[in-house]
Order: sequence, then C-alpha cells, then structure tokens
Amino acid sequence: MQQRDQMHPQDIRNLIIFAAISIMMWLSYDHFIARPNAEAMRAAAIQAQKVAASAPSEILDTAIVKPREEMIAATSRVKFNNDIMDGSINLKGGRLDDLELKEYFKTVEKKERVKVLSPAQTPFPRYVETGWTGNASVPDSSTQWRVKSGDVLAPNKPLTIATSVAGVEFEKTFTVDDFSAFTIENKIINNSGSDITVSPYALVTEHGKPEDYLNAGVAHEGPLGYFEDKLEERSYKDFEDKREEIFDAQKGWIGTTGKYWLTALAPADQTQASKFRFVASPAVNEKTKDRYQSDITGLPRTVKSGESTVYKVDVFSGPKKLDKLEKYEKEWGIPHFDLAVDFGWFYFLTKPFFLAINLIYGLVGNFGIAIVIFTCILRVLAFPLTQVSYKSFAKLNKVSPEMYTIRHEYKDDKKRLQEELVKLYQKHDVNPMAGCLPILIQIPIFFALYKVLSNTIEMRHAPFFGWIQDLSAKDPTSIFNLFGALPYDVPSFLVIGIWPCLMLLAMIVQRNVSPPPEDPIQAKFVQLMPYFMTYIMAGFASGLVVYWTVSSVLGVIQQCVIMKSMGVPIHLFSKGKDKKKLEQEIAEGPSVHPSLEMVEHDIEDVIEGTAKEISPAKPKKKKKK
Repeated sequence: MQQRDQMHPQDIRNLIIFAAISIMMWLSYDHFIARPNAEAMRAAAIQAQKVAASAPSEILDTAIVKPREEMIAATSRVKFNNDIMDGSINLKGGRLDDLELKEYFKTVEKKERVKVLSPAQTPFPRYVETGWTGNASVPDSSTQWRVKSGDVLAPNKPLTIATSVAGVEFEKTFTVDDFSAFTIENKIINNSGSDITVSPYALVTEHGKPEDYLNAGVAHEGPLGYFEDKLEERSYKDFEDKREEIFDAQKGWIGTTGKYWLTALAPADQTQASKFRFVASPAVNEKTKDRYQSDITGLPRTVKSGESTVYKVDVFSGPKKLDKLEKYEKEWGIPHFDLAVDFGWFYFLTKPFFLAINLIYGLVGNFGIAIVIFTCILRVLAFPLTQVSYKSFAKLNKVSPEMYTIRHEYKDDKKRLQEELVKLYQKHDVNPMAGCLPILIQIPIFFALYKVLSNTIEMRHAPFFGWIQDLSAKDPTSIFNLFGALPYDVPSFLVIGIWPCLMLLAMIVQRNVSPPPEDPIQAKFVQLMPYFMTYIMAGFASGLVVYWTVSSVLGVIQQCVIMKSMGVPIHLFSKGKDKKKLEQEIAEGPSVHPSLEMVEHDIEDVIEGTAKEISPAKPKKKKKK
C-alpha cells in the first residue's frame, strides 16, 4: 500500500525526466551560446584596448596622481555654496569638478560627507565640462581661465570666467540655485577678423566605477538618459560590447547615476536638435581606468567676425529627491526627469506607494511608523480580495476529510481522482485557486515596496526605533551572537536580526492557521518556506522586513476572524484537542483508519500544526490472509 507521504512512481519518473531535460538544456546553452558570447566579448575588449592605445591624453587624464584634497588645493579655484552643498569650479579647464553635500554622509555615524563630483587624476573622478569644438582654436582641459565678474558663486550671485584664444573671447557664466542645480552659459565673442564654425558640447565624465558602486541589481548604476519618449540605461558592463551609442533627439537629458546620486545635463533650449551620446574608453594599463562619458553636442553654428553666440546647458548634481526632480522637470521643460529614480517595472505602483509613505511621514515624523501605517492601509484596501481567499481556505478546511478519503480511494486512478475532486469542489462551492490571490496580490506590492525602501534617497539613513538606524539597510543584529550579547561578530551571511526573527514567528503562525496542501511534497515546501524567506529577507532593507512582519500579523488576524465566523476550527488553537481525538480513535481499533502507519503520520502532522482535520471514519478494508 502506498504511503500518504510517498510520491507516486509516475511522479518520480516525471521528476527524473524533467531533471535530465533541464541539465541537457543548460549544457547546450553553455556550449552553443554562453561560451561563444564570452569569447566574442573578450576579443572585442582586446581590440578596443588596441584602438585606445593611440590616445596618450586619455592615459594622462585617467591616471591617479594625488588624493582629492591635495588635487583641489593644487589648482586655482572659485568656491560656491548654498544650503545643501559646497564646492569649487576649477579655473584650469573651467570644469565643475568639486561638489560635496552638507546634509548627506557616507555612513550613519556622519563622519564623512558624500562627494558627488571630484577632479580628474583623483581616486574616483567625476566632473562636468562645457565648451565648444570645431575648426577654430578653442579652449580645452588645459586652458587657464580668469575670473571676469563675481568672487564667489551662490544663489542670486552668478560667476563669470573668461579666456581668449586667437582673438576669440570665450566666457562661461555659472548660476546656482538653493538645491543642486546649475545653469552654465557659454558665450563666444568673435573678434578674430574671420568667421569660425563651432559646435557646443556638454559632458559628464567619470573614470572607473564610483566609490559607492554596488553592482547588486537593486538600482540602475551608470550612464542613463531620456531622449524623446524613451528611457535609455546603460550599465558599465554594456560598454564591454558596445563602446559608443549616439541618439539624435530634440528633447531630452543625459547623465550618470548611482543608487542615490545623479549628475545630469540638459540643453536649456529644448527646441533645438542635439546629439546625445554614451561613450567609453578602456584602460590601457594598470595605472589608468576605464572612462565613461555621457555628453550632448549641439548643431554647428557659424560665428561671423564681430558677432557672438550663446549656448546654455542646465546641470543637476546631487541627491535624487523626487520632488526636486519633478520641479526641475517643469522648470527646464525636460521629459521624465523623475525616471532618474529607479522605480522598476512596477512604476505604476512604486511611485504612488512612495508618495503615500512620504505623506504619512510628514504627519508622524518617522518613516518606520509611516511604513506600519501604510501596511495597515494596504491591508484594508486589499481586504475584499483577501477575504475571498481566506473563505476558500476555510471551505477547504471543512472538506479536507472528504478530500483525504477520495485521495486514498482513487490513489491509483489519477483520472478518476481528479473527477471526484472536481465534483467535491462543485458540491461545496470550493475554488482551490482562490487561495492564490494573496500571493498574486503580494508579489507586485512586495517588489514595489522593495524599490521604494531600497532606492529612494528619503529612506537612506532614516531611523526607526532602537537598533534600526537605517531603514534602507538590513537589520544589523544577529541571532548567532544573541543579538550582540556575545562578544564576537558573525559572517555577513549569518546576520539574521531581531526583526527577521519576528517576521519568522509571524509567518509560522500564518502558515499554521492555513490548511496545508494535500500533496506531501507541497506540504514540506510550505513547512520550509518561512525559514527560507527569513534567511533571504534578512539581507534586505529592514523597512521591507517591518512591512512583511506587520502584514503577516494582520493576515493572521483577518484569517482567524473569517474562519471563526464560518465555524471552522483554527489549527493553531485546536491542535491539542485534535491530538486527543486522534488518540481516542486509535484506541477504538483498526476500523477507524485503513493503516496504523498512516494514522501515526497524521498525528505527527497535527502535533506540528500542519495536518488537516482527518475524517472520523474511513472505509474498512479486509486484510489479506
């Protein structure tokens, strides 16, 4: 006789066939697709290095020479500042290459401020440069500029620097607002006695990957831009395959981004066509770095002798605060600047979720409490759908004895088994698929909140209570050193904190009040799921763990209320009675159940809180002599 927890021979055969086919498919993919693509990418990288070897200026520009502070002190500069940032403009090359944020720090200890821009030839360079290119002599990165007007750049205090090349006067006028936006006006006054043809450009360049590069897939990191009606994102790995991409567009913006910080450029005149470009130059030796650049080039223009021309570009360099990005989107007339925040595939949920949490935060002053309140609101809004699911669970609980009888009686006839189960479902108006509704609802909500809590600057270093000082980071405590009581650190993969443990308890309770699957393989999977989820989510943002814990507790309350209203016993609180009832049935003799071993297995399931209520009587079978 086949045991209840044993797999059918046909299922074992199907499982083996599936595993064999999967292995064959993986080996074929690795041999015919993955390896050839890897070889092609390596060959392309070698060829690109050979081409770049003829550019000595790039070798010099990307070589590390001095620490950041020394490089800044060694050059002539004009300082700027406002309420949230300060820095300086490098008069050599006229670059914007020094910007620090006053209100943002690298760690929660607030010892070192975040640096968004740094000069070339420092450990992590990123800078903005604007100017002209063409058939005339124009300033370059080595040109020394002079201050023409203004002694410091501040809100309502513009700064103009100038230089002359071959009788042509070049000027740059910088203005800054009270947040993280600049406008740079490039002007040419042609007194050379002959016409010149030039094209305006603006670029943001970084050498190597940034200091806070994660490469974790949490948020987009690297060049990005929005041209006409499409967001273009390029990871650093994309440049191994394609070194340059050019887009012709009239409206748009371009730049480079990390998880929280953005440096972007946009032509002030969004009615003129421009070329937007992503380009990379590979490192040619161990002293240099790969160079990644996002730039804009305007249409060529001829400046006659005695005339002048102006080109303006708007620059953003700072934290990706959504309200500020939307503000500049309107002021500058650029499309979808808010997409610089990586809201992911569920943008239609992520952005409203963020706005709602941010609104609640404005009322309560704590993002952790805002998450709890938002979770309660979500549960209320989703209640009509989850109610259908929980009622389905309750009905399944009621018919589980009959289901057990049918599965036992027709275990060797799968077709008849399915027919009888369908009849049973129709008789009692049970829809077993309705139980999937909470999962289907939770998936997009989970990923949307994951993006909100992991990627938005507002959540960064936002404290909750006690040991949670950053809701965007994982719970720093660990059960393996008794949450800090024992004097040693544990490996990062064993950091399972207090909140993940609370989440585990909530999920176990939620699992036990739901009827387990009849299939033994599925039942074991359900048994292990809380532990698996806890281990995985322990490394996620603690704000997400808080959400999941509160959501699970509310789910238990909702399910218990519905089951109680339908007169369905709750396994979590009735397993002691069920155990006593089963022991009495066993004492009455073998007529109660067809197999003592099967009964013993069910007793273990009930003790663990995972078995369904078992039929008080099963068909009696005669033993063969």
